[in-house]
Amino acid sequence: MRLSVVIVTCNRRAALRYTLDQLARNASLPHGSMEVIVVDNGSTDGTRQEASRDDIDVKCIARLRNEGVWARNHAFAIAQGQYILLIDDDSYPIGDAAARSMAHLDREQRVGAVVGRVVLPDGRLEASALPTVIANGAVVLRKAVIDEVGGFPTDFFRQAEEYDLSFRIWNAGWRIDRFEDLIYRHEKVAGNRASALIHRLDMRNNLVVVDRYIPAPWRRAIRADWARRYAALARHAGCSLAAITGRAGARWQSVRDLPYGRQPLSPAAFESIFGFNEQVQRIAEWARRHRVRRVVIADCGKNLLATWRGCREAGLNILAVADDHPAFADITYRGLRVVDTSRAAALEADGVVLANINPAQVQRRAEELASRFDGPVLSLWQPRLLEPAAESGPDQPGLFRSDAA
Repeated sequence: MRLSVVIVTCNRRAALRYTLDQLARNASLPHGSMEVIVVDNGSTDGTRQEASRDDIDVKCIARLRNEGVWARNHAFAIAQGQYILLIDDDSYPIGDAAARSMAHLDREQRVGAVVGRVVLPDGRLEASALPTVIANGAVVLRKAVIDEVGGFPTDFFRQAEEYDLSFRIWNAGWRIDRFEDLIYRHEKVAGNRASALIHRLDMRNNLVVVDRYIPAPWRRAIRADWARRYAALARHAGCSLAAITGRAGARWQSVRDLPYGRQPLSPAAFESIFGFNEQVQRIAEWARRHRVRRVVIADCGKNLLATWRGCREAGLNILAVADDHPAFADITYRGLRVVDTSRAAALEADGVVLANINPAQVQRRAEELASRFDGPVLSLWQPRLLEPAAESGPDQPGLFRSDAA
């Protein structure tokens, strides 16, 4: 068996049918040596009936209740494929994205997972905030890696489960590669995404990930940064109580993890994921090349601490943090004002360092900053193409190829 496709679903029969249709029609998938495993999380709308098909081999695992995203683990236990393609019930690979991912895994024996670029129906993109983290709807994993490090955390119903698994993959000495010319479509079918639940689980699970995996020298600082970020987003959405509840839940889970659950990242894995030292070097080199002394840091993302540290290590004078999201209006970060881009542009900085490394947002934000500031803009994330000669097309909108420095 070459490939096992794993899908988890709950009461989304039409979305699942469409996704299975796309898989059946994709000539690049190894249909003769491919299985599809659907985990049905207690659906009551006849979803599991969609698993009975003549044009594609589909197995259905029926659960009695909605166990959340970790229910994929039931499929991992029976999967026969050398590789596992993780997609959502409303996402699927375009063209040969999965086949090329498997070919890359064939060649690169220490690569544990290959992540692609997710395109939404309106052309926008979506991705994890850190490009070193898998995306559940657009990744091919080596089955041997799942067997080694385990599946998704069973105490995460949803939110941040990709971080937990990705950190274990890196910590085991495997690599996660991401390529912008491997395209997946996410139809983004409406579902049950209660705002308060999302904010509660965002806070809880991200803080649990920090306590489980971040090494002691950085744990407190990253925990404080992420907690403040998710609290601000929840407050703006009118879900402050949900964030408080999530934070309390994280404390309780971290106490439970103390005897056996913590797996601090090795120095090599921590650097591979967060790039603290790499950012110091890149920022210092950029500042020397452009004779930059006064900078604005852009965006209050998960990478902000590493960028702030890189600017400080380079001896730069940080004037402010620029972020246009209203959740961060008029707060401070390590003594720096967080202001909108217009106000930051009036500060007469020599240049801008874009802390945001979310692959779905970097290009748009870098272009916006370049149009608003007179000085150079440093983008700390750069895309990689599996096939360097690949061109942008209908399914590859605006591949971002160069540093905006």
